[in-house]
Amino acid sequence: MLSTIPRADLPAPWLRTWQSLRWWPFALAAAISIGLSFNAPLGRKPFQIEWELSWAAIEFSVVKEPHIGAAAIVALLAIFATGRRRGWLALALAVLVGAGWELGQTTVIGHTARLTDLLPDTLGAAFGCAWGWAVLWLMEPRPEPQAAPESGR
Repeated sequence: MLSTIPRADLPAPWLRTWQSLRWWPFALAAAISIGLSFNAPLGRKPFQIEWELSWAAIEFSVVKEPHIGAAAIVALLAIFATGRRRGWLALALAVLVGAGWELGQTTVIGHTARLTDLLPDTLGAAFGCAWGWAVLWLMEPRPEPQAAPESGR
């Protein structure tokens, strides 16, 4: 008898489909962008990562607009995938994609993988997460205002 009662905690089939589909844009953007970072039109060089953490290296990396912009877009897609309440996961996923970009550049002629390049990736990811959070917050339905109770006169 109890098994015939519908469970309210199970999402409707369309909701489950939406929850899985919302990951596709992020997954495709991450896969394509990491794949492009491994592209070597000029050839390959020996594996090399620049580990320097000086102020000069940080100043050089922190103003890289392509890193900031790309990380912001990836983080925006990540926040749409994870939802507004899991911003920390979206940020971590976007920074992980940035680490994948740096790993891809380790053997590409004309590119240098730098540890400090994770800084603009993280800044862009934080901006993208904030942007996505604000968009989802604005789209969230608001409760209807309740009428004031009438006085009993």
